[in-house]
Amino acid sequence: MSRQNLLREHLGSVVFVSLVMLFLFFTQRPAHRVAQGSFPDEVRILAEMNADAQDPFQNRLFDDFAHTLAGKDSSKFLRVWQQLKKFNRAQMQVSERELRQKMANRRSFAELLIMYLNFILIYLIVMAVTYYGVQTLGIYFFVRKKQGHPLPVVALLQALRRVTEDSTWVNIRRLLRLAFQYFAAFLGYLILFSPAYVIAYSIKSDFNTESVLFMILLGVISNAVLITYANKFYHLLLNESRKGYVRTAIVKNLESSYRLRGGTLRWRQLLALRKNFDGHVLQHIFMNARYQYLATFKEQAAFLITGLIIIEMALNIHEHLSYELLQQLLYKNYDLVVLIVWGIFLLVKATEFFTDWLLLRWEKRLETQ
Repeated sequence: MSRQNLLREHLGSVVFVSLVMLFLFFTQRPAHRVAQGSFPDEVRILAEMNADAQDPFQNRLFDDFAHTLAGKDSSKFLRVWQQLKKFNRAQMQVSERELRQKMANRRSFAELLIMYLNFILIYLIVMAVTYYGVQTLGIYFFVRKKQGHPLPVVALLQALRRVTEDSTWVNIRRLLRLAFQYFAAFLGYLILFSPAYVIAYSIKSDFNTESVLFMILLGVISNAVLITYANKFYHLLLNESRKGYVRTAIVKNLESSYRLRGGTLRWRQLLALRKNFDGHVLQHIFMNARYQYLATFKEQAAFLITGLIIIEMALNIHEHLSYELLQQLLYKNYDLVVLIVWGIFLLVKATEFFTDWLLLRWEKRLETQ
């Protein structure tokens, strides 16, 4: 399927799902109070007298009363009583719904819109930070691989052997430094792979409406989002580095040293917001790997949105969209639930559309070069 057809398919799915969601929204709207004029005056009078057609005793009493007064012509009275049953049932349903609305403290459209925009803002910030973090960590892992660093266990065993053979302060200090570095790395991996609620409740136990920054931090470092896609980007870089054009560039004397001290690569290049490695073979490897990484961007976005929803729900962060979704679902306000789910769907589709649009632009630029 061409990229243009994929964009049209996105538009078609948005229209179809939006029509379904709008249908569900309007069919699940709370019914208004039963109009008094839609029932005969006799029914209204009986209702004002607190007559209850659902009560078996009153039902039997009215039946005997109708047959006693009217005999065979009691059908008119019984018809009125049947309409009173419908009236009582409708009023009961309205009363229960109004009670649910009162308990749930139904939100207005403006309040939900503010929560939705706040959710989008948090999502965009977390996505931008993880996009930067994925590329930075991936390049860092790749550079260390190219520098020939041994595995942590091998490095520790080598340092320990040096200490046993020659227990000088230099060797001991090297062993302690490696042990501290790898222990810190272990703690870092432990945090990055931990669920958000484990990190949250180990740091603080009270969450309020001022937890936006803390929520952004959790969205970045928890649920293995950052480390999982950093490893994916690292393997994309690794696969690209083994291709023929890289060897050709090295043969043509393009810089291929990965030393960060004394070489052409600098830490500021690795940490820059907009990464550029001009004059180094890493520039071509990075550009091709980044193009392939864009294809997984949609997957990362969906994973990230799911993570943010879980964070807001699991941590009971009030005045946020996902917690409001949980509340309205609890109180059976299904029209608001449909509205919130529709908004989340549109956000996911907007990300997918934007990603495919970027890939289409990239492909067209490559075709013109």
